[in-house]
Amino acid sequence: MRFIVFFALGLLSAALYAASPVWKIEAGNNSLFLAGTIHVLRSTDFPLPAALDKAYRQSQRLVFETDIGQTQSADFGRQLMLALRLPPDQTLDHILSAATIKRLRQHLQQNGMNFDVLKHFKPSMIAMTLTLAELNRLGAGESGVDVFYFGRAQQDQKPVSGLETGQQQLEFLALMGDGAEDEMILQTLDEIDKLKTGFPQMIESWKVGDAAQMEKQFVEPMRQHFAAVYQQLLVSRNRAWMPQIEDMLTTAPTEMVLVGSAHLLGPDGLLVQLEKAGYKITQLD
Repeated sequence: MRFIVFFALGLLSAALYAASPVWKIEAGNNSLFLAGTIHVLRSTDFPLPAALDKAYRQSQRLVFETDIGQTQSADFGRQLMLALRLPPDQTLDHILSAATIKRLRQHLQQNGMNFDVLKHFKPSMIAMTLTLAELNRLGAGESGVDVFYFGRAQQDQKPVSGLETGQQQLEFLALMGDGAEDEMILQTLDEIDKLKTGFPQMIESWKVGDAAQMEKQFVEPMRQHFAAVYQQLLVSRNRAWMPQIEDMLTTAPTEMVLVGSAHLLGPDGLLVQLEKAGYKITQLD
């Protein structure tokens, strides 16, 4: 997954520059807020952009990519580890090319990580492990925008739900990268090489809603060079989420929908799809 977080713009106008990572979607008298999130943040990245809090206060329900309550449970963690483990008769050497294994081994050795421990897990687990390890080195923890507002909603007793169930998330992570295993590992290693300078730039672009810059840095390279991963991680999930989002626009309560920013933007992003469907879209200041 582009675990580093995900952005793009595409067909929307230049008026979307320098505002915030939150858009208001309107259908007649009904509306919702669509917020692009970053899944991991540094302590210095707080406070979050004011538009997020504005959308939160005006919303009666929060909707996340998945049921965060389920994914935070110990049982989910155990199921996830089992789902991401390779069959007993396989290791990464059976799945990845020799060239990819060589590059992966070099990265692990340089960063004090053990290939023999990781070789029993699927490439999706390797990608997550490597990316989170690098983000931790840069001072980013496991909590980001989504977890922050999930906690706020619990305190304020606002209803929460997910576009995907915990089980769907498990199945997605277990199958992620199937048929494109080398592509996923190589993309992850490429991203990690750019994280030291790219992550701070990404945060700043996200805070002011500079969608064009975010697309250039993070989504367009994936779309052009890692087409299979792009289809799995963004396009297919966006298609599954669109009917749910449109259903929300037929009811009076205002929802705040929080998803990784790459899902919003770019030619296959939710904002473009909603614009094509005729909804009014306004980026918050």
